[in-house]
Amino acid sequence: MNSHGNQSEAAGSTPPLAVFCDFDGTFSVQDVGSTLARRHGGHRRPAAWARYEKGEITAWEYNMEILDRLPVSEDELEAFLRTVELDPGARDLVDWCERYGVPFRILSDGFDYNLDRLQEINDVRFAYDANRLRYEGGVWRIDVGSPDPMCSCGTGTCKRARIAEFRRGNAGAKIVHVGNGRVSDLCGALEADVAFAKGTLAETLDQRGEPFERFDTLFDVIRKLEEWV
Repeated sequence: MNSHGNQSEAAGSTPPLAVFCDFDGTFSVQDVGSTLARRHGGHRRPAAWARYEKGEITAWEYNMEILDRLPVSEDELEAFLRTVELDPGARDLVDWCERYGVPFRILSDGFDYNLDRLQEINDVRFAYDANRLRYEGGVWRIDVGSPDPMCSCGTGTCKRARIAEFRRGNAGAKIVHVGNGRVSDLCGALEADVAFAKGTLAETLDQRGEPFERFDTLFDVIRKLEEWV
C-alpha cells in the first residue's frame, strides 16, 4: 500500500466531516497520465482501450499496457509537470479543510512521483494515496498503490477501499468524495456519503439515478461545505 500522510485525526477524536478528492482533472486541470499517454504512447491506446471496454482487461492492466515502460525522460516529465495547472479552488480547499480541522486526502490512480513534484512546484501540501512510479533505464516502471481485487473498479488505487478504511476508524464522520471520471472515481463516489461530480462521473451517476452534487471548480465544493460547517 502506498500511503502518504495520516488517514485520520488524532487518536480518540472523530471529525464530523472528511474530504477525499481525485487529482487528475479534479484537483488539477489536466489529467497528467492521460496527457502523457497521448503524447508518448498514443499508438498503444486504441487497441488497449477497446480491450478495456470489452472487459478483457482491468483499468490497472490498461495502465500497464500504456504507461509501463513509457519512454519519458525525467527532464521531459519535469518540463510537463511545470505546465500542469491546479483547479482555481485547489489551494483554497486545502486551506479550508485545515482551517476547520477537516481531514483532506487526495485519492489518485496516478503516481506518487508526479504528486510529490506537483506539490513542490505549486507549494501546496496534501496527504495522498496513489500508485508508484520509478525510473529504470530512462523509462517508467509502475506498480499498484492500494488495489482491491474485490472491487469492480479494477484500479491500482481503489478509492472505495480507502474511504471504507477511513470510515471504519471514524464512525459517524460525514464523508465527501470529489471526482470527475467514471473509471477510477465511481466506486469512491458510491462509497461516500456525499459525492461531488463533474465530467463522465456526473454522467454515470446521473444515468444510474444516484444522488450527487454538481461542481465546475473546487470553489463550488467549498461553498457547499460551508453550509455543513
